[in-house]
Amino acid sequence: MKENSLQCRGAKRQGERLPLRERLRWLTRSLSMMALVSILVGLLWGGDQLFQKLDVPIGVIAVKGQFTHVDQGDVQVMVEPLINGGILSLSLGSIRHQLELHPWIDEAVVSRQWPGGLVIKVVEEVPIARWGDSGFLNSRGEMLEIEDNSILVHLPLLQGEVHTERSLMKAYREVAQLLQPSDLKIVSLRRDVRGAWWLSLENGLELVIGRGQVLEKMRRFLVVWELALKTQVERIARVDIRYDNGVAVQWLAKTAVIEQKMIPALIVEPGFPGQA
Repeated sequence: MKENSLQCRGAKRQGERLPLRERLRWLTRSLSMMALVSILVGLLWGGDQLFQKLDVPIGVIAVKGQFTHVDQGDVQVMVEPLINGGILSLSLGSIRHQLELHPWIDEAVVSRQWPGGLVIKVVEEVPIARWGDSGFLNSRGEMLEIEDNSILVHLPLLQGEVHTERSLMKAYREVAQLLQPSDLKIVSLRRDVRGAWWLSLENGLELVIGRGQVLEKMRRFLVVWELALKTQVERIARVDIRYDNGVAVQWLAKTAVIEQKMIPALIVEPGFPGQA
């Protein structure tokens, strides 16, 4: 009995020690958590204070790039209303997006310059051809609207239906490359609603290409051009290259007055010089 009583007391003491150990462990964890929270609060407070101190107003806007159609002052005027915070809180992405909405700006790179400066590097669009009366196509065949494209009168004119810009640009590049060895330059390239192609050259020659097989027809025309037409360009009004076995030429009539008269078309077989 005495032995059992001693065992019960020992068990009771052991049972009293376990809760104390658990309480100490809980207290240690609580203190560690409080210390961690205090550190985090201190870091957040200190970070906010540092951010407020470093987020100084923008004092200088530097615009860089090679400018032809965009004015540096205009870029600054566009950017100023977008600056609604300090150098750190400023959204560089928003500024870049707004600048690239300008039809003449292809790319804008916006960066911070400490302590309170903003640097904007502008890359202008490179117009490849005019599109209609108030637009132009860039190197990717994208159509960009401007108020007046008469300043681009030195560029070829491409005309077609909406959403055909890329296909016309592709055709223009291919035909221009094909004509380059013959020193022939494109003034205008048009595709009508029926899909028929028309081409005007710098020497005043107009080509009726028709629908489909544009490059094949142009290659056939170049054969006839070198053999029969190159030396008579002043007498030619129009060349119809829709035929499979040659081209049809409309010649200009010679008159005493300054007047050009069309005469019936003449089929010129490849390799056989035609005469009016």
